[in-house]
Amino acid sequence: MKLVALDIPDDSAALAGWLEGHLTGLDLGLLVAELDAVHGSSAGTADTLDDLLGNRRELVLNEGLGALPREDLRRLLVQPRLLLDLQELVLIEGGSHWQRLAANAPGMHERTERVRARLEPVLQGARRAEDERDQENAVLHIPRRWHRSPWLGLLAMAAVVLVMVVIWYERPHGPAPIAGAGWGWSRPDALPQDLPRNAYLERLADDAEEWFKKRPDEAETLSKRIAEFRQGCSVLIEADHKPLSAKDRQWLVSKCQEWAAKLDAHLAAVRAGDDPLKVRDATDGTVRKLINALRDRAKATA
Repeated sequence: MKLVALDIPDDSAALAGWLEGHLTGLDLGLLVAELDAVHGSSAGTADTLDDLLGNRRELVLNEGLGALPREDLRRLLVQPRLLLDLQELVLIEGGSHWQRLAANAPGMHERTERVRARLEPVLQGARRAEDERDQENAVLHIPRRWHRSPWLGLLAMAAVVLVMVVIWYERPHGPAPIAGAGWGWSRPDALPQDLPRNAYLERLADDAEEWFKKRPDEAETLSKRIAEFRQGCSVLIEADHKPLSAKDRQWLVSKCQEWAAKLDAHLAAVRAGDDPLKVRDATDGTVRKLINALRDRAKATA
């Protein structure tokens, strides 16, 4: 699977349209997870979406991201959690510009059809109930109403609402989980919070050593293995690290972001068709360096 963030355009005009496509599409969670792993959830200077949009809020809702200056578009990339807030805002309050983008988003038709299929039994039941009511009224000589019950319209509207609810709850709201990543830093018991500082850092290094327990030599299996290790970096970035001082935590998160970026590069290389054995060797080097960094930090004075 190709990394979404690799396609970020350099041109600010193209960047606005590119971001709009992801805001109205189905893979924004993946993009946010990738950017969050590189920049961290606290990067950037805007505390809230309102801080970033400022007095351009209505322009963005009506005309799109082209109303934002280049520096604000870039701030969305370095503080990616704001993209989730922005998606919620434009899906609920966005004007015809956003509605058109959402209607034409790839995969939206298929998702809508699946939701429509789920609602069809309910709609059929409502139609039958409406027909039976009309028949009862005819027996009682009650004139047939000019307009049908509003329930059918409300149920049809519910289909649209359900599509958006499904998108919201099915999208990842944090780092995207990798199925089967039950080793290394992704293991449930990998980060014991009751260890002394030095032992905790050594434990992180020991968990990273698990990378070398499997030696995949094919592109597909190597890609999966790198992605699983990369997910562990996201786990470390999000963790509390209670045994560590504030200075140690800052160091660890900063290093995790560096390691995540390097692992992303290795993952992109193998998926682009590079020799799996060469990519594995390069990844070995990255993992060995991070293990050494953890052990050196453990030996250093807090």
